[in-house]
Amino acid sequence: MPLQLLIADDSVLIRSSLRRLVSSVPGVGHIGEAATLAETLQSVERDRPSLVILDLNLPDDPDLSLIVRLKQRFPTLMIAVLTLYADPSYRQHCEMLGADWFFDKACDIDDLLKTVRQLALLSQTRLLAPTLS
Repeated sequence: MPLQLLIADDSVLIRSSLRRLVSSVPGVGHIGEAATLAETLQSVERDRPSLVILDLNLPDDPDLSLIVRLKQRFPTLMIAVLTLYADPSYRQHCEMLGADWFFDKACDIDDLLKTVRQLALLSQTRLLAPTLS
């Protein structure tokens, strides 16, 4: 089963650039996009991605409640935070809230893509279960 993704970022440019990058990864299937907390929640409910690539600066999520809400509703959903606010305190806070990975937009795109490649490979070998909540 191909890896299903959701890119949640308020920047159209970032979403389209990430879509272009991850769509070239073998084993990646559907790639959804969302610009707000509300759109992200709707998209996860509708499409059931395995991985959400999440910006910390969504306009309607000032307190990072989205991470907690997603993990409560979909415990197996994986969340990769991708942000320009890569301060260690943000990393620690996001991990405490349930984020699985934390990447800096300025310098960790290759690491994000490596993670997506690994997850897509696991998904292809059916070791990665889809989100079923």
